[in-house]
Amino acid sequence: MKPPFPLRRLLGALSVLVLVLTGCATMQDDGDFDVTLVKVDSAHGTEGEFQFVFTLRLQNASPTAVAIDGGAHKIYLNGVYVGQGLSNERVEVPRLATTTQQVTVNLGTFRLARAAYRIYNTHQADYRVESTLYAVKGAGTRRIHAHKEGTVNLDEFVPPTPKP
Repeated sequence: MKPPFPLRRLLGALSVLVLVLTGCATMQDDGDFDVTLVKVDSAHGTEGEFQFVFTLRLQNASPTAVAIDGGAHKIYLNGVYVGQGLSNERVEVPRLATTTQQVTVNLGTFRLARAAYRIYNTHQADYRVESTLYAVKGAGTRRIHAHKEGTVNLDEFVPPTPKP
């Protein structure tokens, strides 16, 4: 005996919802990917703005290689948001391995002053990186979200010299 029509529609809708939610769950980060800040270098800047190159280590702890097709990295130094680095570079991260990637961040002088004031004496900075990476999956992409906190040593850091 068939269930009544409204009940069949409800069961059909629930089945579709379960399939959609299962599909979305597979598109989320599985925790096997990590992004760490390893180095900060100065680059050229313009009046009122400086550019810094942040070297990030991409770590793949999964047993399969991951092809990253770009990403967005929000960077905080000592709790101060200094900017976002974007990359459209395609990077292959082998299985159970790491690779590095450089992203450029433009910092306004006010944000730079706030971040630099707190790290002047210690030459170290606590950092937080919040990354959204786009991994190639079949014909599409999936988002990988990675958050990391730590400390970076800035002894090698040389501030940019202003151009006359």
